[in-house]
Amino acid sequence: MTRMVCGCSLFMVAFSSYATTLHSGVYEGLLLAVSPTGKITGYYSESADDSVKRTCTFFLEGHVSAQQPNTITSWSSSVLAGHIATNNTGVTLAIPDGQNHVGCMNVLMPEIATGLELDTTQQTHWQTLMQISSPRAYLSSTPDASTQRKAWIIKGDVVGVIQTHGDWAEVEYVGNSGKTTHGWVSSSSVQPLMPPSS
Repeated sequence: MTRMVCGCSLFMVAFSSYATTLHSGVYEGLLLAVSPTGKITGYYSESADDSVKRTCTFFLEGHVSAQQPNTITSWSSSVLAGHIATNNTGVTLAIPDGQNHVGCMNVLMPEIATGLELDTTQQTHWQTLMQISSPRAYLSSTPDASTQRKAWIIKGDVVGVIQTHGDWAEVEYVGNSGKTTHGWVSSSSVQPLMPPSS
């Protein structure tokens, strides 16, 4: 019992100084979107290159609350509870069992259990995150098929949605190098991030 109280106290100390609101953006390996209604969607991806490349990826969702930290649900193959809050340089993400997400044991820092600090690398205007559901989602310059470009995003990629217009979504895709690709895609080629059904 003492151990649990102690761990809880440390957890609350880690978040005690955070009082500002979450904002959409890229926080190192975390893509984060906060809607005008306060819905949080996120996607974390990190790789480690040794003799074999290992990748840790998971999704998260929650809602901005009046008090920090904000409670979130994260998932890969299993669903795990956690918290996210702002700090002076970005956000602090805590998922007590986060290393249990698929591929994360030898990639994700142990600090994920009590509070992993992630610095802001890019601010965005994303309303939500969605995942490409078609084999290729071709980008258009405007919400019109006649302005389709040769660029596309592939199935499974996660994009930040800036706005929707009719049957179109204005999206940004952030590549591994940090380069952002921007354009409009058909709404039928994207789907919401959904935790696995229980």
